[in-house]
Amino acid sequence: MRGTGAILLLSILLLGGDFTGYMKFYAHQSLVSPYGFTKLGSRLQLNLKKSLGKIDFFSSLDFDMRAEEQGRGLSLYPVEAYITFHWSSVDLRIGRQFVFWGRTDWINPTDNITPWDYTNITAEIEDYRLSVDAAKLDWYFGNSSLELVLVPFFKPNITGMEIPGAKEVLPEQKPENWQEGLRFSSEFSGLNFSLSYWKGFDLYPTVVPDMQGGLTVQHPRQQVFGADFDYALGSFVIKGEGAYFLTQDREGTDPFVKNPYLHYVLALEWAASSNLTADLQFVEKRVLRWHQGLMGPYEERISRSASLVFTYKREGYWKLQLISVYNFKDGDYFLLPIFTYEFADGVNIYLGATLFRGPEESPFGRLKDSSRAFLEVKYSF
Repeated sequence: MRGTGAILLLSILLLGGDFTGYMKFYAHQSLVSPYGFTKLGSRLQLNLKKSLGKIDFFSSLDFDMRAEEQGRGLSLYPVEAYITFHWSSVDLRIGRQFVFWGRTDWINPTDNITPWDYTNITAEIEDYRLSVDAAKLDWYFGNSSLELVLVPFFKPNITGMEIPGAKEVLPEQKPENWQEGLRFSSEFSGLNFSLSYWKGFDLYPTVVPDMQGGLTVQHPRQQVFGADFDYALGSFVIKGEGAYFLTQDREGTDPFVKNPYLHYVLALEWAASSNLTADLQFVEKRVLRWHQGLMGPYEERISRSASLVFTYKREGYWKLQLISVYNFKDGDYFLLPIFTYEFADGVNIYLGATLFRGPEESPFGRLKDSSRAFLEVKYSF
């Protein structure tokens, strides 16, 4: 797909496409001893687009020059590269793209298409979300729409957790392993909602013993039946999102495969003023068909957490955002404070940190070594 992105970029240039982009300097420093820099670098991103009648071309390419723990280098990365065909009530997009499902903030049970890079969480979503090669069709009718998505090649989350001696096995690239799904969205009397279905592979890894006595990291098949909604009441917005995950262990008797489970979020967003918003969420994951003694080592029958997204901004000057997630059982938590300052037109400074804390074997505690501070200076043109 790297070659496809470069070909699309060259095609748009030859067609006389419009381009925008940015230059960015970034520095990431570990917040765990010995507190050294984990990444230093600069990036040039070029976004090029061209419209020819009912066809749109778009390509977004990153040219990165960086020094990090794994070494130094110059790389070309196609963030997105796709072609969109427009008809009277249908849009078809083919190529590398971001596909986001869900309505709540930060924690989205129905968002199982676009992977995360948990080792690179910073100020901007394209740094920690990984685009996928997909075909996406949107059909609009009345105040409703139907979205169909096909992803031929599986791409997992990047967790940063390494298991010595374990070998990761990804699903083979063949038509039988293509992922697909659909989502129906609509509105009724101020209630926005959607219903979705996704058939694919678990973005999170599962560790199982192999026949040679070692360990294998796998991504089992799963089906996800989801729904979400939001409804505005004055300065408040009530949100909800949930999904039923039908795994391969339907009877719950295989300790090396996740049991079917229910994962849902209930949220209340408050716009206190034009400058201040807060979004409080309650999250629960409930494992079904629980059998004591036949469960995986990290599988809890019921796990609950809460998240808070707090945003305060001064138009034209600066913005402060705090994203936090807390797990009740283990007491582990994640914090992402981000301070943004608009130094001049098109010039923004980002200062923040990603903090993972908790007991060693807790979900966020296992990511403690990924905690870091970051500074980014970005010029957009």
